[in-house]
Parts: sequence; C-alpha cells; structure tokens
Amino acid sequence: MITINQFLKLLVFTISVNVSFAVFAAEEEKAPAISASLYKKLTKTEAFIASGAYPQARELLATILKSVKANSYEQAISLRSLASVYALENNYKKAAKLIEQCLATQQLPASQQQAALLNLGQLYMATEQYHQAIKPLESWLKQNRQTKNSHVSVLLANAYTQLKHYRKALPHIEAAIKQTQQPKESWIQLNLALYYELKNYQSAARLLNKLIVRYPDKKQYWQQLSSAYQQLRHYSKALSIQHLAYQKGLFKDEAHILQIVNLFLYTKQPYQAAQFLAHSLKSKQLKNSAKHFELLANAWTDAREYTQAITALKQASALDNKGQLYFRLGRIHVEQELWQAAITALNKAINKGGLRNKGEAYILLGMSLYENQQLAAARKAFAKASQFKASKKSARQWLNYIKQV
Repeated sequence: MITINQFLKLLVFTISVNVSFAVFAAEEEKAPAISASLYKKLTKTEAFIASGAYPQARELLATILKSVKANSYEQAISLRSLASVYALENNYKKAAKLIEQCLATQQLPASQQQAALLNLGQLYMATEQYHQAIKPLESWLKQNRQTKNSHVSVLLANAYTQLKHYRKALPHIEAAIKQTQQPKESWIQLNLALYYELKNYQSAARLLNKLIVRYPDKKQYWQQLSSAYQQLRHYSKALSIQHLAYQKGLFKDEAHILQIVNLFLYTKQPYQAAQFLAHSLKSKQLKNSAKHFELLANAWTDAREYTQAITALKQASALDNKGQLYFRLGRIHVEQELWQAAITALNKAINKGGLRNKGEAYILLGMSLYENQQLAAARKAFAKASQFKASKKSARQWLNYIKQV
C-alpha cells in the first residue's frame, strides 16, 4: 500500500519562480505610466538579471526603492523585480516577503496582481510554508476559474496533504487530473495515496485499474490493486490480479508466490494452491524448505489428495531440524494402520527431538510396535511414555493390557 509519507518523498513540484517576476506580457488593462528615468533603470536591472549579475541587480533595485514613492505603482514593480532576483538566487523566503510588500501596495493592475498572488503561493510552497500558501493559491484559483489551472490545483493538493487535510486535498488533485489529457504519474500517485488515507478502497481500485492499463509493466500497481481488493474483501479478484501479474512475469519472488498460494487457500481452492506451490518448488522459484513442503502437505490434505500430502510431509520432515513433522507423519501412518511406516517416522521424530508432546509420541510408537508384534519394544515405549504427566495414565493402561496378552 502506498502511504502519504512515501509519496511525498517522491513528489517533486516545479516552482515557477524566475525572470517572469520582472517581465510580464501585455495586460488586459493599461498599466500606469512610469517615469523615463525609472524605465531606464529597470531596463538596466533586467539586463543584469539576464546576464546573471544578480548582486548588481539587487544593488540597483535597492537604490531605486529608496527613491520611489511609497504605495505607488513604481514601488510595486520595483519590489516585484527585486523579488525575482532573490528567487533566482534561491532565497525564496526573502522573495516571498518582497512579493507580500508588493501586493500590499495594491497598485498593480488586476492581472499583474493575480500573477503576483500566484507567485507568492509558489514561493510559500518552495519554503514549505504550507499554511501560508493555501490562502493566495485558493484566492488565485477562485479568480481564475476559466484559466487552465491544473498546476495550481496540484500545488493546493500538495499543501493540504502536507498539513494532513486529506479531504481538502482530494478534490484539487482530482480536478487537476481531470483537466489534463496526460496527467503526470506523480499526480495520479498522490490521488491514489489520498484514497488510501481516506480508506476509499473502491475508488483506489478503480484508479489502479486505469494505472495498470497505462503502465502495465509497473508491478507496484498490480500489487496495490490486489491489496485494495483484499481491503474490500474481494479475495477472488485479488487472487486473479496477483496470478495474472505472476503469469506476466512481474512477480517471481517468494513473498508473492506465497501470497498467491494463501489466496488460493483462502478462496477454498486447495487443489489449485497445491498445484501452484508444487510447480514453484519444482521450478526452483521457491527454495526447498520444511516450511514450504509443510504448506504443500497442508494444501494436498485440504484437497483430499492424501498420497501427495504424505509425500510432501516426508520431504518437509526430512528438511526440518526438529522432529515435530515426523511426529505428524507418524500419526497419519497410525491412522492408516501403516505400522512399520509409523514406527520409522516416530523413531525419527523422537531422535530429532524438539517435540511438543514427547509422551504422546511414545504412546503412538508403542501402539505401532504392539500392532507389529514387537511386544518387548512396545513395553519399552510405553514405559518411557509413563514418565510424562500427560501420557502417564494411558501408558499404564497399555502396560497392564500387554501383561494380560
């Protein structure tokens, strides 16, 4: 499952802070006139900026600001130009303060005021001042609804997400995706992460189906879709997605193979689980281990394929460093009245050790020896069983019975 924290580490936003602060296209409304002297100085400033001479540009703009009238259009455009210099030097905090001062003059024409407002929101985002970024970005969005504004919606979604206001973030990222023919993958990932945070797994599944169509070779989306279906308790769909991804060659690792096996078992398909697991072991996609062969034995048992279950359990027992699986195998042989096979398995179980109920193992061994006409050996097994509290009563009953034979 994708998390917000994982996503935010990956998400990179382009902060549009550049010379566009200083240079604007023709406006709908006519800008106030400026003096010829100021125009000349600003032109020189722009030349400094264009050549990368930022210290000279800052020095000249500082001089200009001392000479212009407070709360005038000339002050506003000078502040805006100085902000652009600081932004180009990556000093976004200083640039934001200057744009705040520029906006406070309220002297820019409406379209320029809106552009500066957007710049302010972007600068706040660049300095991780998410609370402060929301107001100018929301205001800009409200005033520019007819403008293509998907990038602003993404910025707002990111700001709300950083503040963990996931319900407020969601409509903005959904709007950005809807407005764009080919939305960035990172936008869709944020949308997905928000669905998970809000536990909206149905919407997450729908979105992941689209992601799989768009990015069919990205295995994380297949895994996330399967997880979403499991959250929705659509286990058959989860299995289908996992199995299809496996068939496509996206997953061949142990964890995913075992997930598929467990989903087969959970959806009451033990025969398919056993076949799939047996193939994975034979093809070396899964290592031969006691745990895997025991799982195979369980699957064959659930499928009522007892011969194959015993074969798998024998393999599991041989690989286990404790005797518990041999004990289980011995019990199965006792149930089937295969006395010699039971004797062999139970002796191996006792010799390997690590049994949870050693007394019971001796009882079963004694029973098998008795049925196999090995009375002396049976007495010894029951005598050892009598040393354990849980099996003492049963062992004495058997010993008394053998005396009467």
